[in-house]
Amino acid sequence: MATMTYQFEPVEAGAASRRTRIAVFGAAGTTGQFAVRQALAAGYRVTACLADPGHLPLEHSALRLVRVDLLAPEDLGRLLEGHAAVLCLIGHKREALPQRGTARPGHPVGARATRHLLAGMAQAGVSRLVLLGAAGIGSSRSAGRFGLGRWLRWLLPEVMADKERQEALVRHSALRWTVLRVGRLSHAPASGHLRIGEDLRWGLHGSSREDIAALMVRLIDDPAAVGKALTVA
Repeated sequence: MATMTYQFEPVEAGAASRRTRIAVFGAAGTTGQFAVRQALAAGYRVTACLADPGHLPLEHSALRLVRVDLLAPEDLGRLLEGHAAVLCLIGHKREALPQRGTARPGHPVGARATRHLLAGMAQAGVSRLVLLGAAGIGSSRSAGRFGLGRWLRWLLPEVMADKERQEALVRHSALRWTVLRVGRLSHAPASGHLRIGEDLRWGLHGSSREDIAALMVRLIDDPAAVGKALTVA
């Protein structure tokens, strides 16, 4: 896939069939919540998977909230039966629960959670996955401006190592996967404009979380993106 620019038009309600169900993991985070909203606006039926459904204050007739702890999943294959795709926005920190107040300290957990997710997808026969990854991983490490790829590994060695393992699990799976390697996520309003490509030069520019969520939803049905690790610049 060559370098390309995504420009988003307003989402047409019902663009996707209401019979098509997707699952969103990491739905408690800011970007995950945007992904849920974007998918619903596009006409998908959405299963939002999170450790505490109270973290997603949203009601919609096509939305199902499910309590899932990917570090100790129970019957994940059955949960994913009937889904057409999965959006994975799992971070390196464990989602906080009310009884413990904050996320558990310790090593990053993204790769371990993703391993369980991939096993559940295989059991359920779900083949399409769009993963929110990180710039600085794989071939994008050397594409960072000002040596950012090396700096990130020096500043956040455990986090970047976890991201590397997470992406490797996905890339070596039998799934129809797409990885989005994003440098810095921002809380800026959606611009409707993103530049993406394989081995694209990236830097300190922040990408709107809302734009990234919209892109992930649009990539679900983009055959040109399958098997690609795309950098967002």
